[in-house]
Amino acid sequence: MMNVIIENMTPPQRRKNLLSEEKENAPEEETPSSPKNIESFLSMMGVEWEQKGRAYYIYPSSLNAVKEILTKIPSPQENQYAIIPLGQASGYSVFIMVTKSGISIRIGYGKNSIPFSPSLMQIMDKVEKVAKEIGIESRKNGRNLIEV
Repeated sequence: MMNVIIENMTPPQRRKNLLSEEKENAPEEETPSSPKNIESFLSMMGVEWEQKGRAYYIYPSSLNAVKEILTKIPSPQENQYAIIPLGQASGYSVFIMVTKSGISIRIGYGKNSIPFSPSLMQIMDKVEKVAKEIGIESRKNGRNLIEV
């Protein structure tokens, strides 16, 4: 008996860097009803995605698609989360993380802690602009525990 494994050997397409993307005129689709789980929602949206462990990696083509996904995505299970990569700049990666408790924009730097560099402030400005455009705002009446 012989087992055959078929794999797609084509290299994955380069993901768009949504941090530097300008507004794009993409036609918006109306969804009749939102499904209860993430897999069926993403299939219905027609967005490229993959599941790695407990995470769903979602690869939208524009900021308009990100905004639409964030407004309609069902809440992940307790032990799952969704990651939407926005792009990279100066070695930092910026992504949106959707968990059961909420949505946040995060900045990562490999597997280590984030070193400070002057380019980090430029990235923060871009992240703030993208956050406003897609409708993610900081919590109201949040406490700044760093400020004395």
